[in-house]
Amino acid sequence: APPRIPETLGNLSKLIQQGLAGAHPDLRPGGAGGAGGAGAGKAKKSVDKNSNEYRVRRERNNIAVRKSRDKAKQRNVETQQKVLELTSDNDRLRKRVEQLSRELDTLRGIFRQLPESSLVKAMGNCA
Repeated sequence: APPRIPETLGNLSKLIQQGLAGAHPDLRPGGAGGAGGAGAGKAKKSVDKNSNEYRVRRERNNIAVRKSRDKAKQRNVETQQKVLELTSDNDRLRKRVEQLSRELDTLRGIFRQLPESSLVKAMGNCA
């Protein structure tokens, strides 16, 4: 039986994390390059966590995070639906191949039982 989607996605996530561990420092989470990484050339500003600006930024960030997670969940649901659809199509096509193979075997058997003289006549009519 094929693996369930969550198991496959979990394995993929582990593989990605392992791949990032051996990646160039700029590609690692929290690496030297990129936005917000250490050594990016800017010192972090001290932020007053009680300020109105901070609360507005946090609220906007929380909304953006929620939206991003919802989109990821939706993509996951769509992927799972697509997997089910393709699995069903695969099963249907496999059954069709089996049916056509049986039909071909039957026709071959009938063809082999025809007398050779009728085959020669049939080939002569085709030319």
